[in-house]
Amino acid sequence: MKTLKRVLWSLSAVMLLAIGGCGSAQAPSCTGTSCACPSGASCDLSQGGCSGGSCTASCIDKNNCIGSCGPSCSLACSNGSTCTVTVGPSASVSCTSGATCHITCTGSCSVGCTGGSTCDLTCAGKSAQTLSAGGQCP
Repeated sequence: MKTLKRVLWSLSAVMLLAIGGCGSAQAPSCTGTSCACPSGASCDLSQGGCSGGSCTASCIDKNNCIGSCGPSCSLACSNGSTCTVTVGPSASVSCTSGATCHITCTGSCSVGCTGGSTCDLTCAGKSAQTLSAGGQCP
């Protein structure tokens, strides 16, 4: 009976690890504060070189990027990627080439939305607004 319990607990632990690991976002590949999400990957910009301060982040090849980047962050989202990111004050976001961008700004920021992209922007304390070509938070 003890052996059966051990086997069942082991199988349960393995199943939980397997389920928990599915679809989870990885840290982007960073050199200093310049970060890129590998092709086709899901990345959490809150990890790695974009975790607190200024950074340049690229999600440009069918990526799913989430998380946040700090003040003066520069985010490029393109080529069918989806970016659901909170950016700090003085950030700039470029959403191009069929990307989908859901951007929340904690201060002033600008968002460019071109090339068949779909974008919305939420400024601090306000409702989300759909962008046709771009927008900004004061």
